[in-house]
Amino acid sequence: MPNVSYAQNREDVLLSRVFPGPAGFYLDVGAADPVELSVTKWFYDRGWSGVNVEPQPGYFAALSAARPRDVNVNAVASDGPGEVTFYEFPDHPLLSTPDANLAAKYRAAGERVVARAVPALTLAEICERHVRGPIDFLKIDVEGHEPAVLRGADFARWRPVVLLVEATEAESPTPNHAAWEHLVLAADYRFATFDGLNRFYVRAEDADRLVPRLRVPINLFDEYHVTADRWREWAERSAEQQAWASARAGWERERAELTDRVRWLEGQLRLYRAA
Repeated sequence: MPNVSYAQNREDVLLSRVFPGPAGFYLDVGAADPVELSVTKWFYDRGWSGVNVEPQPGYFAALSAARPRDVNVNAVASDGPGEVTFYEFPDHPLLSTPDANLAAKYRAAGERVVARAVPALTLAEICERHVRGPIDFLKIDVEGHEPAVLRGADFARWRPVVLLVEATEAESPTPNHAAWEHLVLAADYRFATFDGLNRFYVRAEDADRLVPRLRVPINLFDEYHVTADRWREWAERSAEQQAWASARAGWERERAELTDRVRWLEGQLRLYRAA
């Protein structure tokens, strides 16, 4: 089976350069689906585990079913404990957000929205409850809520080796990192690369060693063979071909049986005429 990239922008391929081993630990804030567009599935399939923070009940249920080694937290990561209003978009759940302004924009564009109160935890509290060792990477994809997530972290106590944060406005290539990057740099992280969607940072103590690995674009020397969509297309096409081959083999058996039957009947007819 080839190495399949499930992530939206092949973030898993880039991270695998830094973390090639069969064991590690991730913290995924805004985890969404355990397979589709998942940054962590590549690593989970290789034996990793981690913490997935996901407020949407459908995605949370899917994570709980598909990731028995992981801890799955049904909450919003924010800058304080309590509750926040979370805006869900049933027709496009990946747009769901705690950002009221962004939700109003989508509602004005005709999206159906469901607003509900959900538990909020700081990233520091999530780590206190569920992290028992080093964190290899922290991924944040929270549709405009990145500053609040980062304000709730304690990077002096829990220092992921790599941070990757979605760094453009929702559904747009326009950068938005000016609202939160100062929080990352103040925590003594070094900018490594921007892949067009995410900004990657490495903690200062590992920067000299790891930043160069992240700066080179994804290329044919990476251990990556196919995206999930291409793999799915190939598997479906292969299944269709197997089904066709099986049906054709059945037809060939039936034709052979009919041919044998005709020959037997012809032999019987010759015997009858000879008599």
